[in-house]
Amino acid sequence: MWRIERIEVENFRSYRGRHIVALGDVNILHGRIGAGKTSLLYAVEYALYGRQLEVKERVAKLQDLINTESQEMGVVLTLRNGDRVLRIERRLGRRSSEKVVVNIDGVELRGKDAEEKLAELLGADEDVYERLVYISHRTLEGFIYGTSQKRSLTVDRLFGIDVIDGVVRTISGVEKELMEKAEELRKRLAAYEKHKDIIRRYGGFGQLKARLDSLAGEINALKEREERLAKAAEELAKKRANYLSKLQEQEPLLLEYYRVRSELQLLEEAGEGSGVDLSIVERLRDALLEAVEEFEHFFGQELAERLRKAGDLETLSVAMAEAYDALVKLQKELEEQVHETKRLYEHYETRARKIEVEIGDAEAKLKRLEKSYRRFKDLQKAYQSLENAKLTLSQLKRKLEEAERSAAFISALKTVASYAAEVGMDKCPICGAPLRGEELRRLQEEIETRGGSLIRELEEMRERVREVEKAVEEMEALSGEVAEYLAVKTRVEELKIEREEVVKKAVQAEKSLRQLEKKLERLRTLLAKVDKRTISEALSKYGRALRVRELRRRLKELEEELKKAGVVTDALNVDLNWREVVEELERTSSRLAEAYKEKSLIDEVIREVGEDSEVLRKKLDNALYAYSKLQEIKAKLELVRISARARLLEVAKSRFNEIFTSLYKYGDIVRVDADLEQRKGFYDFYAITSTGDKYGISKLSDGQRLSIALALALALRDIVEMNIGFIIFDEPIPYVDANIRKAFAEIVKSIADKLQLIIATQSREFAELIKTAVPNALLLVVDKKEHSSIVAER
Repeated sequence: MWRIERIEVENFRSYRGRHIVALGDVNILHGRIGAGKTSLLYAVEYALYGRQLEVKERVAKLQDLINTESQEMGVVLTLRNGDRVLRIERRLGRRSSEKVVVNIDGVELRGKDAEEKLAELLGADEDVYERLVYISHRTLEGFIYGTSQKRSLTVDRLFGIDVIDGVVRTISGVEKELMEKAEELRKRLAAYEKHKDIIRRYGGFGQLKARLDSLAGEINALKEREERLAKAAEELAKKRANYLSKLQEQEPLLLEYYRVRSELQLLEEAGEGSGVDLSIVERLRDALLEAVEEFEHFFGQELAERLRKAGDLETLSVAMAEAYDALVKLQKELEEQVHETKRLYEHYETRARKIEVEIGDAEAKLKRLEKSYRRFKDLQKAYQSLENAKLTLSQLKRKLEEAERSAAFISALKTVASYAAEVGMDKCPICGAPLRGEELRRLQEEIETRGGSLIRELEEMRERVREVEKAVEEMEALSGEVAEYLAVKTRVEELKIEREEVVKKAVQAEKSLRQLEKKLERLRTLLAKVDKRTISEALSKYGRALRVRELRRRLKELEEELKKAGVVTDALNVDLNWREVVEELERTSSRLAEAYKEKSLIDEVIREVGEDSEVLRKKLDNALYAYSKLQEIKAKLELVRISARARLLEVAKSRFNEIFTSLYKYGDIVRVDADLEQRKGFYDFYAITSTGDKYGISKLSDGQRLSIALALALALRDIVEMNIGFIIFDEPIPYVDANIRKAFAEIVKSIADKLQLIIATQSREFAELIKTAVPNALLLVVDKKEHSSIVAER
């Protein structure tokens, strides 16, 4: 690994001129505060990376590394790794860019190539350097004397996790800016709501800004016009002073003269007074009268009479306006009637079509039920009715039962007679009467004859019963369809009657609709010839023409009166011009004041609002969305920090204890366990004694804590696998007692065989203590009078 052989500084910070310092394995920089110890250490970092911690943290600028009395500075750092020699030279001027030259094994590189080669050789960037090579008192003090939180910050810095805190702080700053921006946007949106009517009046925010630009040009033009008119008014006032006494004497006449002249001029400029044409007004009256007479049955005769008899302009104006309003009202009423009649006609048409559909459906149903109905009618002809058929069936069943009983009796007699004949009985087994053979045979024949007749009657009767039963069942089955058939038939007749009525109403409605549409069309045609604006314009023009004629007459009269009073034409012209200029000046000044007021109002709106509401809302949504995303990122970074802490601690544990036991040789502590309290994010270190007892770091001595801190830093150096073979301690343990200083000296002795050490201290006693522990250590005394200097003591 690379060790420092020599440091050369020229006009670097507190060093003026060129200074060369050769280093050994263990080097002690001793000197008072501000002597230049730290400047020499900064020179090492600057040579390696082209920057330095204070510059990186923006406490100072790179040019601040140049001695205040110089214009250029340089640093040359010589390092050795076995037989390999690395020489790094950097130079920087106040007005020139930095120059870097790297010489490795006799090969010289410059600029970007030199920086890339240097990064490859060192194997560690400046962040790793500031964590694991350059160790200041802040790192060790935070671990030895700090709280759990401060100790955790120290370990985080050694791990390099503190960069997450920097990111979180940056994010928090951005979050604050976003919330401030969001609040500003909310205020602007509130201002937009406050000035919404003004913005809407101009047609939007863009038009408002455009109006502000146009106002600037208008104000400049008005100011120039105001100045011009003021000069003209002043010149005319001087001329007017020659005629002032006469003008003042005739002021009433002059005022009337100006008033008449002004009114006449306005009317003539408007194109009035070229002639009085009564034909236009008469044509309008005739058109209105034609319309009123056309619909006289709606208005009566009074309105038409007023139109005919109107003699003066005022009466004619009122009559024409009244007639026009009446016709417009009638048109609306006719339009409503047409609309209502059309709706009614369409209703009847729709109902008629619906009835046609219903009739078709019903007739189709009748056709389907007709066969059942006819069969029922045929059965009804045979049996008159279902009830009569049921009665006939009941009677037949009774007769059938009697016939069956008679047949059973005959059958029994036949059995007895047959039995008596077979056995030769001489007495009747039923009544005991004597039986003779001839009578018995005759009786058997009668019984046979009677039985055969009964059986035939019985079969006929049974057939008749079955026939009637079938008829009854069929009539019962058909009765529902027959009832439905009759109901549908009745409904068809009702629908046909309703259809006739609806068709009649539809025809009547259509007839009324056509009549109303004709009336409305005639009214529209009549009103197309004239409207209220035409009437008003015609009457106004007629009235203005009459007024022009009257004003011209009066103007001549006034001119004659003024002439007789001694007011000559020149005086009139001067006074008239002066009054016109003054009036125009007043109007211009008034308009200028209005423009300034309008500009002030628009300025206020634009200042408070700034942009269109949609743009403001979009920006507000973006700001809030970005804020929420930053919240998510912060949460994820916290998870990353916890995961990184656990992972790095796990990786460092094994190597950490190896280094700790090599530094701490007293045997009372055999191992140190490191753990992470996830909820609070604190690191916990526990010392394990040879007897297995466990002690928290708060119960350890300062020297034991120092050993743990240095073991952790050295373990991390091994994990990083850098090529830098030296470690720098900048005032590592100031203001501590003798025990901790002695412990540090012993640790230095343990590290010296592995790494080159550079230790800066302001304590002579501490320097001597290290020198005692490591006799071959090189003691470099740094002093400063006007400028820093270094002397090696042996």
